Amino acid sequence: MKEAFIIVGFLEITLAIFMQWQIYLKKIVTTFSISSYAISIFLAVDGIVLNNTNLLVLSALTAVIRGFFIPHFIRKKLNKECYLEREIKAIIPVAASIVVSLVFVVASYIVYHSTLYSFINIPGGSIPIALLFQGIFLIISRNNAFVQLVGYMVAENSLFLFGGYLFPELPFIIEGGILLDLIGVVMISGIIMKLREENVSSIVDEFEEFKG
Repeated sequence: MKEAFIIVGFLEITLAIFMQWQIYLKKIVTTFSISSYAISIFLAVDGIVLNNTNLLVLSALTAVIRGFFIPHFIRKKLNKECYLEREIKAIIPVAASIVVSLVFVVASYIVYHSTLYSFINIPGGSIPIALLFQGIFLIISRNNAFVQLVGYMVAENSLFLFGGYLFPELPFIIEGGILLDLIGVVMISGIIMKLREENVSSIVDEFEEFKG
């Protein structure tokens, strides 16, 4: 499973960097869905090899909630609000974002081998750390709330990849996965409520301007 862990890890980082390059929200959401399915497959295979029910349950949760439900929910909202499909301007330019993402990959490798490698001696152990940084950077480098939500879930995927590979026997992995997914759903609901309030306020402003 070490080879599979490294392959899936590099795939996740590549997809995260692709998200940094994109300005169209549907493509970002679709990319995140693909990355979640990749982690789900990895967890399922790992669970079968280790005969671990926890990993199989976590794989199913990842595929259903993070691979399908949350992306489908966001796409449905984007279809209703066409003006949300494209991010107008990011905080950090796309080219600079990609460079910073690559720097994070190198920095993660250095940090891992200088600190955790002596305790967790596994090849590719820096991959989840790099993916975590990619998710955090996606949050702080974008203005769009949906992209920031995807960044949060990318950071969660790094924890799933790390915990599912290193600590598959611990039952709290499933509980943690459910909790993180619930937080994601709550964040989506909060974003939608905020968008509705903004729409209502803009309509009220238009009527007031018309009345004046």
